[in-house]
Amino acid sequence: IIFAVFLAATLVVGLGYGRQVKTIRDYALGGKNFSTSTLVATIVATWMGGGFLFYTLSKTYSTGLYYIIASLGVTVCLLLIGQVLAVRMGEFARNVSIAEAMGDLYGKVVQVSTALSAIAGAIGYLAIQFNVISTMLNILFKLEGPYITITSATIIIAYSAFGGIRAVTFTDVLQFFTFGTFIPILALIIWNNLKDPSKVTETFATNPIFNIKEIVGWHPKFIYSLTLMIYFMFPDMNPAIFQRISMARNVLQAKKAFTYAAGIRLLIVSFVMWIAILLLANQPGIPPDKLLEHIIDKYTYVGLRGLTAIGIMALAMSTADSFLNSSSVLFANDVVKPLKLPFKAPITTARYFSFIAGFFALLLALQFQDFLHLTLLAASFYAPIVSMPLLMAILGFRTSPRAVLVGMTAGLLTVVFWRAFRMHIDINSALPGMAANLLALLGSHYLLGEPGGWQKVAPDSPLGLERAARSKAWKKRRQAIKRFKLYAYLQQNLPTQEGF
Repeated sequence: IIFAVFLAATLVVGLGYGRQVKTIRDYALGGKNFSTSTLVATIVATWMGGGFLFYTLSKTYSTGLYYIIASLGVTVCLLLIGQVLAVRMGEFARNVSIAEAMGDLYGKVVQVSTALSAIAGAIGYLAIQFNVISTMLNILFKLEGPYITITSATIIIAYSAFGGIRAVTFTDVLQFFTFGTFIPILALIIWNNLKDPSKVTETFATNPIFNIKEIVGWHPKFIYSLTLMIYFMFPDMNPAIFQRISMARNVLQAKKAFTYAAGIRLLIVSFVMWIAILLLANQPGIPPDKLLEHIIDKYTYVGLRGLTAIGIMALAMSTADSFLNSSSVLFANDVVKPLKLPFKAPITTARYFSFIAGFFALLLALQFQDFLHLTLLAASFYAPIVSMPLLMAILGFRTSPRAVLVGMTAGLLTVVFWRAFRMHIDINSALPGMAANLLALLGSHYLLGEPGGWQKVAPDSPLGLERAARSKAWKKRRQAIKRFKLYAYLQQNLPTQEGF
């Protein structure tokens, strides 16, 4: 009953905002009038998909500090987006999508290429969430077969397709509070069921996966952990994240939202990792891929099992609807429109494509069961092709469409080669693909003598104004420090006389 009520409430809230959508810009950005707290909730909800709970539990339980170190990269990534990138994105604030921003800079071919790459990646991320829903329903309710998964996926597709980004955002807020409540409660219940709390201290002291001296070193496990941390740290600026920045009223609001989201996400991740450590201390022999099933069987009961179901469902739905919305906007605005394909109105096209993307995501979900592997596979569709030229543009580097296409092609070919011939190396294909893209982009720019290069920050831009404000603040602070030092010196060195 709890699970059914949650699904119904999500559908009602989502479809309720569909009546306000009039244009593709409303569908994609929702009027740009969201509060900072709402943006924080949708950023955290989008970033923490359903697979996050499964692989954070299993990887922390089985590899300890190896994965904990790697996962810190995600928090750094959110901080980088907020503190470094968002404040430089004032010129992209009017763009509906990431592909439109690239098209304004480098033309229609780059725009369509970016859109197709981003759509492929979004469908991959969507498949992860459908996979989570299927696994979770099987564990919780012993429901096998595709029908219940298709029903849940249809609800996600329906409110995302008809409600647009406002439906996605406000259902994300509902889902954020759902899993934000469920995870700490679950950690508290497992802690209260721990008969001997000293086992936790003993685990930290004796288990080699928590021994920093054994972990840090020049060996394959630690190298893989570092490469994974670098990958997590890298701000790939996927379509959903770019959309969250564009939804903000200004770049300063986006900066605040991502900074707050980094701290909240770190807190929630800490609770999940603590759950895994408590399980390891209490029962170290559980197969890592059966952890959630063990939690459900041993620590939940009627009522709490329903809360667990909607908590995990909220994690999956909050990410699925975001990528579904962004992929449909990309297709309608950045594939159909530039190519002048004979489709109907952009909003109608976007809604139809939501169902098509959802169908392909369901097919992909049936082919893969490892959530982390599927996450990295989805990222290889997008990050090595689009991230580098986009990040360089945000940081102020401009070049020609030819150089951008050379970089994109190099990134794609590197990923294909790496996955075909270098799968035995513990480095994900996205990292060498991004490196190849960057080298090809810069190499072709300078070797071919393309116009552009590094651009100076305009004094009247948001970043320029912020730098000026910081400079003034630092000058005032230095003057205050000088006055304080002079006052302290006079107090210590001048003779104290009555009336002096």
